[in-house]
Amino acid sequence: MKKLEGKVALVTGASRGLGKGIAIAFAAEGAKVAVNYNSSMAGADDTVAQIRKAGGVAESFQADVSDTASVDTLVRSVEAKLGGVDVLVNNAGIVSASPLVKMSPENWDRVFAVHVRAMYLCCRAVLPGMLERKYGKIINMSGSFAINGAENFVHLSAAKGAMTSFTRALAREVGPQGIYVNAIVPSMIKGETTEKMDPAFLEGLRQRYPLRKLGEMKDIAASAIFLASSDSDFYTGQNLCPSGGEVMV
Repeated sequence: MKKLEGKVALVTGASRGLGKGIAIAFAAEGAKVAVNYNSSMAGADDTVAQIRKAGGVAESFQADVSDTASVDTLVRSVEAKLGGVDVLVNNAGIVSASPLVKMSPENWDRVFAVHVRAMYLCCRAVLPGMLERKYGKIINMSGSFAINGAENFVHLSAAKGAMTSFTRALAREVGPQGIYVNAIVPSMIKGETTEKMDPAFLEGLRQRYPLRKLGEMKDIAASAIFLASSDSDFYTGQNLCPSGGEVMV
């Protein structure tokens, strides 16, 4: 039997990158996948098409996950089309570099809205159903900046740190009701983003990691499948760090 057979998974920001890879991996393990996107319909459609081509079940759902009404509509739509959400992956995110002295309040607020507010809204929206069924898996996609920090990314480092604290607090709050809350803390993963980066910069990163290699999508997908499945039924409030040793907690 596949690890996620019979489960419904909602993955935010699944039109590209880690979200896309996780959505495809979940479907391969038997989950019905709700592919959320904000602006990239084409990317979401491609995620759904790949899943269906492989024999899986998926639907795309547009929503700005930093907006309350949009999130509430998203979750109701997923429940109506696929069923109650068993697994939520809070993956939506944005990246923009800026030294703090030049960082606009609008930039700061938008990063927190997409990472932290969206996580709060999505958790709040799916929790009633999870509490009723006394089961749920919530996975928050944090990052190495949450632990190590990074110059020119104070806003993102702070937001990812907030996601880590949120994960631990919510895990304590809902654990007695059978709901698991964990985080994945990846380092740089090879993919669309790294293809546009300076090879010398990437080589510097590789040399900095104790394992001397960058991660691949399969490394993150394996962690996500583990946390979404019954294999992790004694894990909650944890940070799983597929990071090549960049992050050690």
